[in-house]
Amino acid sequence: MVERIRLAEGAKLILVQAPAGFGKTTLLRHIYDSFRADGCAIAWLTLDAGDNDLDRFMSCLGQAFAQVSRILPSELMEMQGLESPDEDQVFELAHAIAATPLPFMLMLDEFEHLHNPAALAVVQQLLEMLGPQQRIVIGSREFPTLSVGRLRICQQMLEIDAAQLRFSLEETSQFLRAKRNLILDGQDVERLYEVTGGWAAALWLSSLALESNDNPKQYIRTFSGSNTVVASYLAEDVLSHRPKPVQDFILQTSILHKFCADSCNAVTGRKDSGVLLQELERSNMFMSALDEQHVWYSYHPLFAGFLRAQLGRQYPGLASSLHRRAAMWYVEQERPIPAIDHAIASGDKDLLFDLLSKNAESLFLQGRVRLLARWLDALDRASLAAYPKLISVYAWVLIHINRSEEALTLLETVTNEDGASPISHPTYHVLRAFSLVMLDRVEQTAPMWEDLHILGGAAQEPLLRSMLMIGCAYYYATAGRYQEARMLLDQATREHSAVGPLFSVTLAGYMHGMLDLRQGQLRAAGARLRALIGDESQVRLRGTAPRLRAIMGVESDMSNRRYGADAGFASIYLAEVLYEMDALEESKRLLKLYLPLIKDAGIPDQLIASHVIYARILRAESNVNDALQILLELEQLGMQRNLQRIIDSARLERVRGAVLDGDMDAAKAMFSLVGMSPPWRHRDLQMIAEDIETPVLGAMRLQVHGGQAAATLPVLKEHLQDAQARSCVRYALRVKALYALALHQAGQRNPALRTIKEALQDALNEGFVRVFKDEGPALLVLVNDMLKSMKDASSAENGALHFFAERILNPMKNGASAVTYYGGENAVVEPRMPRAAMENELTGRELDVLTLLAKGYGNQAIAEKLFVSVTTVKTHLRNINLKLGAHTRTEAISVARKLSIIT
Repeated sequence: MVERIRLAEGAKLILVQAPAGFGKTTLLRHIYDSFRADGCAIAWLTLDAGDNDLDRFMSCLGQAFAQVSRILPSELMEMQGLESPDEDQVFELAHAIAATPLPFMLMLDEFEHLHNPAALAVVQQLLEMLGPQQRIVIGSREFPTLSVGRLRICQQMLEIDAAQLRFSLEETSQFLRAKRNLILDGQDVERLYEVTGGWAAALWLSSLALESNDNPKQYIRTFSGSNTVVASYLAEDVLSHRPKPVQDFILQTSILHKFCADSCNAVTGRKDSGVLLQELERSNMFMSALDEQHVWYSYHPLFAGFLRAQLGRQYPGLASSLHRRAAMWYVEQERPIPAIDHAIASGDKDLLFDLLSKNAESLFLQGRVRLLARWLDALDRASLAAYPKLISVYAWVLIHINRSEEALTLLETVTNEDGASPISHPTYHVLRAFSLVMLDRVEQTAPMWEDLHILGGAAQEPLLRSMLMIGCAYYYATAGRYQEARMLLDQATREHSAVGPLFSVTLAGYMHGMLDLRQGQLRAAGARLRALIGDESQVRLRGTAPRLRAIMGVESDMSNRRYGADAGFASIYLAEVLYEMDALEESKRLLKLYLPLIKDAGIPDQLIASHVIYARILRAESNVNDALQILLELEQLGMQRNLQRIIDSARLERVRGAVLDGDMDAAKAMFSLVGMSPPWRHRDLQMIAEDIETPVLGAMRLQVHGGQAAATLPVLKEHLQDAQARSCVRYALRVKALYALALHQAGQRNPALRTIKEALQDALNEGFVRVFKDEGPALLVLVNDMLKSMKDASSAENGALHFFAERILNPMKNGASAVTYYGGENAVVEPRMPRAAMENELTGRELDVLTLLAKGYGNQAIAEKLFVSVTTVKTHLRNINLKLGAHTRTEAISVARKLSIIT
């Protein structure tokens, strides 16, 4: 099997997928040992349920990459421009991959535990970034929730399943006779093979049982059934042949998920656990070492359940006291997580509440929200009333894992004896406001902001007051009350000295950028967000832990740095700005980097905007299938959260795509699932993501392209006036562009030319480009007609407009599809091949690097010119060499010139 992996040189992903007991981990260990002996840089990461917390997963992944790079985590941080290797800092994926020596391999075992979409998205990004001689090996009991279709098609994936892991008859014979030295005839071996089906775990247990059996033939005839039945039967038989003290030791320590001599001593009351562990390891008794020093062990998951059940049968009630002893031992070791796990298993409520009240907040601040949810869900709600801080932490946990409805229920149902809430009024209002925003019920927060006592009552709690002001500002932004929103944001910023700059300044800053974008101030939004984020080359994927610290009012030495989750959300708005300016590659880079964060902790508007913009970029690059995949993911997220607006937004974007593709039947069928006035639309509010697309715009576009343009004119005109009255300038531009197209399609050429000229003039100063390109070839024909109709392009005003229109019509620089125009009145628009496809699949940024390289610039100078890190430049240079088949920079320049890629 290892040799087969060696031969699959082009495989980026090696997937080993089979049920428990088929030897997945054993195979991964053989792969590890073999490739490491060959000089491959290789790291191993065994996953568990805790890795669904994005912060923990990113931290573990960072440590794994540090192993692969054969450098300390501090050195990896230094390479990426970070000051110190404290726990709040994590790596940026592209930099981490670029820093690894070749060849390298990252092994992810027990992948079935990973189900958080954000963590899975990180793995997906890793797969997409891998280059030659870079691999990921996944071991899993289930098929992973990853998009691997392209890898299969490109023969970049090697799959090893249960059928391939089963022992053949010949291998069974070799294992039992040669490896285990059992005296069996061919008939015995064949019978065992038939019963076990070549299942490695059952064959191993059979060999253990046969060692102490005087009549192998008779014994082999006695067992049959399913894998689980066979395993339990054999395990019980093997266990019964051990001395009673050894049996008791195995059963008692089975309550430990992993164990060492000291923990076994604490649980069993023995003093010789180290000796017993060595004996059990030598006899291959159910367990395996977890480290090279053979200090920590675990029982095979296939048999751990059997052993615990056996403990319950033989010693009823003993497990509770064993778990309590384990909890107390872990408390002494200052390891609260396993301590709380064992406290839950012990059923000791006093111990559990004591441990949670002492540790829940600190674990929340580390981003361990899913772990906390598992624990807190098991608590008696009535008992929570005595622990106000625990109620607050629990509510925040539920909000952050998209269970905000349950957070609202918690706030309403957990009360004191007098019926009052145990938590303070400001805390209650903040939790309620955030829950409603996550549930896409912003309109229900309106009564809160009309009550002057709510903000006034929080005067003594500046953090909560700041959060309430920002929540109110968000509501005002949807209601078109922009001036009031900005005043609240400014006030929250001024009060940052009492709150800490991470929360108030960063969040208020990117909300100002959001307002700039909505009001059509594209350049101001870009400048504000860039200043907020800092050096884009240092932007890196973050989890939510820094934001959680801010929420809880905890000081952090990261407070003055620009590497937080909120900087990630700011980057999403910057991606929107870049998209509108047609800087597709830079926008795509930020979206790819931060989509996992948005999936994990984003509000509905951020989810919608990021996915729709990303899908539009992919479509512009002619990656229609990938664009559809992104929209289907968005639709699935909406279904998981039970939020109809998210579902409908994904469908509206699919309607737009179908219209531009000319598939009107598909567009109409999809639009019928949304309708003109879905329940989530509110007369007095326009949600932030509706600046990109609305049901009204979708319906009008369908009619315009369906031969009913004249009928849309009154609706579009009224809709445009409404958007302008609300000062939704960005959205008004979209409406005006479609209105111009409707006029043109309705045969009103001169009004159409005047309207498109007005729209271009409105867009010119701020640099809105995609507004026009997003309406497709038909609108670009109208822009082209307007250019031809301009009589005097020499004036400053007309010259600027002419230049701007030409920029819209000319081929795009970032590898997206461009258009060519032919003919006068009946101009035809034909697609042009993407630049990347014409030029050996070099991306726009790789072309920029190559051009500067040809001009004699070095790595540092190129990095400064392009505002990226030196590591990123090196990554681009390596990709350029691979794509051009060059071995040196000089050769790459020579090849590029021969191919006329550069001059």
